[in-house]
Amino acid sequence: MNITQDNLDIFTGSHVEVSISNQIDNQVDFFDPSFSSMENIAAFPTLTESTEIETLEEYDQDATGKLAGYRRLEPTTLTLNRVLDDEHQAMLMKAVEDKTPLRFRMFYVVNSGYSAANTGYYVIYDAYVTSHKTRGADNKAVTLEFKLEPDGGILARGIATEGRILRQGDFGLGAGVNPFTGPIDSEALAGNRFVTYKGTASGNPYSTDTALIHLQANEHGAWQLTCNTSGAPRLRVRNIQENGKSEWIKVYSTNEKPTPAEINAVAKTDRIDFGEY
Repeated sequence: MNITQDNLDIFTGSHVEVSISNQIDNQVDFFDPSFSSMENIAAFPTLTESTEIETLEEYDQDATGKLAGYRRLEPTTLTLNRVLDDEHQAMLMKAVEDKTPLRFRMFYVVNSGYSAANTGYYVIYDAYVTSHKTRGADNKAVTLEFKLEPDGGILARGIATEGRILRQGDFGLGAGVNPFTGPIDSEALAGNRFVTYKGTASGNPYSTDTALIHLQANEHGAWQLTCNTSGAPRLRVRNIQENGKSEWIKVYSTNEKPTPAEINAVAKTDRIDFGEY
């Protein structure tokens, strides 16, 4: 499938990922979490964008002028292999019945099809699913054809890179149980993750096994939050930078109040000698 755009030349997709969402009021974004990737795509989906051309009569010269008007998407077809109880196929059928639009994201991957990260050209648009037709035969797979009527033009387009699939244990997801111990690099600026914090780690404020949450906005710094795993919860927070780290700071709570010594105060139970009057 070839797509031509003003500033992006022509790209040919090696494979395509089709995602849909029923949250059409959301901000248009490639990484909108409401998008859900569809499976069982039976035919490479095409997308055709056309421009209305209007002829202008110019009475002060012999030639006629041409004016490019609105750009719009042409109706298209989405073909899927029929799978009973498939949630996406049920969503498309319900959209036909309810006459409600859906948001579609077509991601045409242009690099190696199944590498750790996919880079490709994407388009996002809203469309009505106007009809569906079942096709098949004794010696052919059963397919569903959905007719899509785009509601206007393309909402967003560009080039995006999509990360690899996450599996249990990656970045600490689902870790902490055998055999997924999870990452233990508590001071590395390696991206957002959950870290297994061993009691033997030199900076562990509890000296017992626990875990910490590591969050960063860029490659230069992060903050971390950890808590003990037994007894009354005691929270600690610190910053991590490229050239070092801060100390663990207490997060005071009903279970861990500041002591008078920590805030340079006098306890009501202290005996104070004011000397002689």
